[in-house]
Amino acid sequence: MDFAQLFLAILFFGSLVGIYIFLFLKNKKTPKPEGCENLKADCEGCKDIYCPNHPTKEES
Repeated sequence: MDFAQLFLAILFFGSLVGIYIFLFLKNKKTPKPEGCENLKADCEGCKDIYCPNHPTKEES
């Protein structure tokens, strides 16, 4: 494996990580759709305490 292939591999995986981070941050800033702002108050489904929509979880 020569230096050019190694550099291209590092560049490729670095760009994938960069795209993931960019999309993650953009998704976090996206407002919730109308009617979906507060799902925790009405959640009585599975009773799984580790579910992020469980009523005992605090919104951060």
